[in-house]
Amino acid sequence: MDNVVLNVYDLLPTTPNQSQAASQASSMSSVFSVILNSFGMGAYHTSIDVRGFRYQFGSVIGISRTSAPVSGGETAESLRFMPPNVTYRESIILGQTWFERSEINAIVQRMREDKFTGDKYHLANRNCNHFSETFAMALIFGDALLEENNNNFRLEKYPAWINRLAKTGTALGIDDGNVCNVLAEARIAAGVKNKVGWGISSKTFSQERTNSASSTANKSHKKALTEKQKAVLSKFKKTGNK
Repeated sequence: MDNVVLNVYDLLPTTPNQSQAASQASSMSSVFSVILNSFGMGAYHTSIDVRGFRYQFGSVIGISRTSAPVSGGETAESLRFMPPNVTYRESIILGQTWFERSEINAIVQRMREDKFTGDKYHLANRNCNHFSETFAMALIFGDALLEENNNNFRLEKYPAWINRLAKTGTALGIDDGNVCNVLAEARIAAGVKNKVGWGISSKTFSQERTNSASSTANKSHKKALTEKQKAVLSKFKKTGNK
């Protein structure tokens, strides 16, 4: 078992002495950072440390992996794929994972094959924080994500304020049709489609889906009957009041 650690960094405005390339790379983040800071909010970059490696997501390169500093802090290696103008804020242990490196590599590959590619990076709809939350959820919950009708999975220690920038942007109508669905994509990342390494047969999974669908149908039927009963009771009440 190993800790799944979230590293949080503040995104700062660009400086006059920055190179043109660095300035352009962070200009959009800086704009949102300034706006949000004026409302008491902030813009953040995040990465995930697990099994001795650091994973993060950005434009162009997509998901990157470097060695995670053994005793915390930063090294030239860990800073290699960091965006410009960031300053370290804190590290948070989100939970633990049983996955070994080979299984984690498979999770990352599924995320790359799904939607976490550099060309799909979007500041509001699919950013580094979406990746960190999705990746951590797949690592920590693993096969529990097979419970397809359970939409209550949540990383209790993942701060809600980290991705407030994205939520604000999406709420303002910045939607390119590529908005990250953290839970749905964590299920894909964890291998729900092919159940890699879980030893769950297709027959068993199919039976679970059938039983679940049957249960949902029964609940809907009961709800319909209840509504009819309410209508009948309502008529009785109206009759009694006349």
